[in-house]
Amino acid sequence: MGELEPDGDGVPCWSVRARHELTEDRIVHDAEAEPGSPQAQTVMALHHTLRGRARLYARHLELLTTFFVQDAENEGLLEDADVTALKIATGLRVSTVQATGMLRDAHRAVHCMPQTFAYLQRGDLPEHFHHYLLRRVRGLTEEQARQVDAHLARVELPSVPRESFEAQVRLAVRLATAGTIPAPASSLRSVEISNVDDEAGTASVTITGPIPEIKALVHRLEVTSRTVQKAQRAALEDGQEGPLPFDIDENLRERGKALSLRTLRYAILVHSILDIDPVQETCRPYKILVTIPVTTLLGMDEAPGMLDGLTPIPAEQARQLAAGEATWQRILTEPLTGAYLPVAATTYQPSAQMRLQLRLRHPVCAAPGCTRPTVLAAEDDHIIEYDHEHPAAGGQTSLWNLHRLCWVHHQAKTAGHIDPERDPGDDPTRNRDGSIPATPLETTWTLGGDLRTRTREHTDLLTPRTAAFLDSAWRIHQRKREDALRLQAEERARPHQERVAEQRYEAICKVYPKRRLIPPAHHTPPPDSDDPPPF
Repeated sequence: MGELEPDGDGVPCWSVRARHELTEDRIVHDAEAEPGSPQAQTVMALHHTLRGRARLYARHLELLTTFFVQDAENEGLLEDADVTALKIATGLRVSTVQATGMLRDAHRAVHCMPQTFAYLQRGDLPEHFHHYLLRRVRGLTEEQARQVDAHLARVELPSVPRESFEAQVRLAVRLATAGTIPAPASSLRSVEISNVDDEAGTASVTITGPIPEIKALVHRLEVTSRTVQKAQRAALEDGQEGPLPFDIDENLRERGKALSLRTLRYAILVHSILDIDPVQETCRPYKILVTIPVTTLLGMDEAPGMLDGLTPIPAEQARQLAAGEATWQRILTEPLTGAYLPVAATTYQPSAQMRLQLRLRHPVCAAPGCTRPTVLAAEDDHIIEYDHEHPAAGGQTSLWNLHRLCWVHHQAKTAGHIDPERDPGDDPTRNRDGSIPATPLETTWTLGGDLRTRTREHTDLLTPRTAAFLDSAWRIHQRKREDALRLQAEERARPHQERVAEQRYEAICKVYPKRRLIPPAHHTPPPDSDDPPPF
């Protein structure tokens, strides 16, 4: 597969040659090692390991392609490989997004670029070289990838250095895409969260789009910011009563001056009501879900709060968020595992309290390997289907029987491609004693009818730490109490006259702090002692 035809002298017809053939002598020479020395042997061992890794990586891609072709769930189409991706994510311990990317890369490497893949199989193309190649051709069509493959087949891949290889890849991509109409800027519109800093409690928003639209947005924001700044200055000079415009920290009067334009741009972006006419905006489109340990709220500990159960935020920021809310909701967790303790429900639709707990238990889709967040585009799903005509005969609306799925995997479950199950012994409503499982609920998944795997619900990551903190505080309390009882017993065992004399002495010292006093008689050393008196 992919063998390069030799010329008349039996040498492959490479149009791009390396300066030197990469022989063992050349490898040792480039590493500046003495031939035959232990260092030279180590260098060659590393080179053989590099070639072995390339062959293993090629085998990995072959297996992925074979698995995809043989899996009846995808019907031979990459676009229908959601269940296949779930299976691969389970086996390779990656997310479904990564598994889908692996499938696409494997298909492109094996079927669209067989000549460079042949070099990889022989170990002549290092694994990291091939990773770079795949990154550069991911945005190309299959025909363009074949053109890149044909170009690189004329390059002496077993010997060229990395810089030359990458240069040839860039050239091949440029040649393959010559004359292609670039994608319109309108297709690149996006808004993404980036630069999440857990320690500082900050994040960034990156807005990408056509240059005229972005410049117009910045211009409108600049004009609006200057207008608000001017209004703030006028209100401060006139001593205006009532709330000031965009006083986000409610301290403008204390500052005595308007906010900077930089701060106002942020305030206007974050705190303005979006104009989406004619569509009506919901009253509260997004609810921030922050869990805070009680020890952090009381100032006893500096453990962080958790945003949607995944992202830690600084303790001080968590306390400020809690102080600004009129209502707190108590969430009970099992102290050793952090499992969320369930609440009851009797209807088909989960209650608001149940939905809140479901978001904590499933901040991302419950399907194995899926990393899609469940804040918005997700659905509460009954593991055992709810029987609308005979509710008692079907699955109940309880936290034991509910989880959150993204719309893709909810459709796959409805279609029967994936099937989740839970142990009835974990259902508190079926236990005779009504006990609640102390560990997170586990779900057994059947993927495509032939693969089974298990997942566990998300837990509160800070509960074990908080429990350990409270346990330590209780032990300290017990120790201090024991010390206090011991001192109290010793005090009671002392002679009455001795305690009276000591208390009188302390009282006189408080009244005459600078006067030299003779201590009580019981502090005087025995007559036969040679030690000088302490006073």
